Amino acid sequence: MPGKNHGMLVKNTLYLSIGILIIAAMIFTLQVALGYVQVKSTPPGWEIIRPPAEVSTLLIDDDIVWTGGKEGIVLISRTNRSRISLPAGAPPTSYVRQIFQDRNGSIWIAHDGGLIRFEEGSWQVISPAPEIPFRRVVSLAQHRDGSIIAGTDADAFVETSSGWQSLRSRGMPPVALAEVILVTRYGEIWVGCGEPMRGALLRFDGDAWHQYTMKDGLPHPSVRALAEDSDGVVWVATGYSRSGGAARFFNGSWTNLTVMDGLAGESTRSVSFDQDGRVWIGSEYDGIVIWSGRPEAVITEKDGLAGNEVKAMVQEPDGTFWFGTENGLSRVDRAVVI
Repeated sequence: MPGKNHGMLVKNTLYLSIGILIIAAMIFTLQVALGYVQVKSTPPGWEIIRPPAEVSTLLIDDDIVWTGGKEGIVLISRTNRSRISLPAGAPPTSYVRQIFQDRNGSIWIAHDGGLIRFEEGSWQVISPAPEIPFRRVVSLAQHRDGSIIAGTDADAFVETSSGWQSLRSRGMPPVALAEVILVTRYGEIWVGCGEPMRGALLRFDGDAWHQYTMKDGLPHPSVRALAEDSDGVVWVATGYSRSGGAARFFNGSWTNLTVMDGLAGESTRSVSFDQDGRVWIGSEYDGIVIWSGRPEAVITEKDGLAGNEVKAMVQEPDGTFWFGTENGLSRVDRAVVI
């Protein structure tokens, strides 16, 4: 009997161990699938960091990488790529559309539930509030006079000493959604809408508003990103589904780029510039292209990106690149992509 009991004990222990291993494997697989494990199997020089599982906006402030997206705000350490807790008192956020740092160093968060500012270690909820004429905020910019411009549903508002004033009240044409805003070095205000069927691009030159369509040279009416390069050229990312392209506006004229010119994909999602003056144009489905008057390279998931929809890119002072995608955050050493 003792021998039989011992055999049963060994067998039960073996079954228990196998069961624990199976459960552990299932948990690990589920974590990977949901994006809660940092992925290591990437090409040399590349890293994929999850969470966040999706990144729509990026900002680097000292040693912290601020990311925003469907999960709200997720902070990542620049040094060890671990997740960092939000500073105490952080208010809840829904879908974060843009994280923006003003010239005083304050960090603004535009999200579907309102507008938040983080300044000198303290949080302030700007919207919703009884005296604020908007709730949902989807884009942010800063004017040359220091005032903040917030893009909302159907309007954009500028911060003044007497409160937030509507740009519609200042003559801005109707827009379905002020999804992207750019203030150029000359003080021009650009407002873009990415709604597929109601896209628009507006420009205020200081005296009057101008509206641009495909008849004027835009590749697609859906405007997804705006950026100004060191020469004062305004770059526009447009597209939806499998159509679109990038456009450049300079001295009143438009020129377009398509896949025939070397874009990664027709539908473009983001425009950024690196320290060498090259343009990085992210696509909706096909990765990102490095452009310097001609296409230098197209980078995709096969090369190390977390996802092929590149929504944001920032570069550290040491040259390291960070990419926000629909499938997480990527980091790559400068030497790998130069």
